[in-house]
Amino acid sequence: MKSYIKEFRKDDKEKNSDLIISICGPSGAGKGTVGEFIADTLGIEFYSAGDFFRQIADEKGMSVEELSEQADKETDLEVDKRTLEKALNKDCVVESRISAWVLGDYADLTIYVTAGVEERARRVLENLENRDTEEGGKDIEEVKRKIEKRDKDNERRYREYYGIDMQDREIFDLMIDNTEMGIEEQEMLVEKALKKEFPDKFEE
Repeated sequence: MKSYIKEFRKDDKEKNSDLIISICGPSGAGKGTVGEFIADTLGIEFYSAGDFFRQIADEKGMSVEELSEQADKETDLEVDKRTLEKALNKDCVVESRISAWVLGDYADLTIYVTAGVEERARRVLENLENRDTEEGGKDIEEVKRKIEKRDKDNERRYREYYGIDMQDREIFDLMIDNTEMGIEEQEMLVEKALKKEFPDKFEE
């Protein structure tokens, strides 16, 4: 087993967890919503790469915004390293834009969640907690512009840092476009996939 990122292939890493599920996708697609649903359904932990980013900011005595402004490849590598190490030692769902590449074939199920940019912008705008983040804004057009820029910046950054083509979706077991999909429909789709992949988790 190995990560798809070469920096994490230097040493063989033992998988001590029985179940790792990766959720990827762009901003506002609902990665966290899907991840938390799966974690609750299977009774395992849920982690976001954002958790590890905040952890690093705290260790440096910085705010998340301050660390974001000066973040470089080394910061990304540290976040992704912690993501991998946590997953290898505890059954969990891991959400990040590139967790499927970070976890590689250690992951037992990989899911890509997306939605149209207009819908993603609407979700970000409606979530008051997002108003002051990089994607936040006063109206939907401003948020949409920020999201589109963030998407392009991320694609460039991960291609430059890791050689990842984020348009390559062949590594995913399940693709979900929830642009016009309600939460209930999405949960039914995800649960069906979980029952197919992990039937023993649903045995009474």
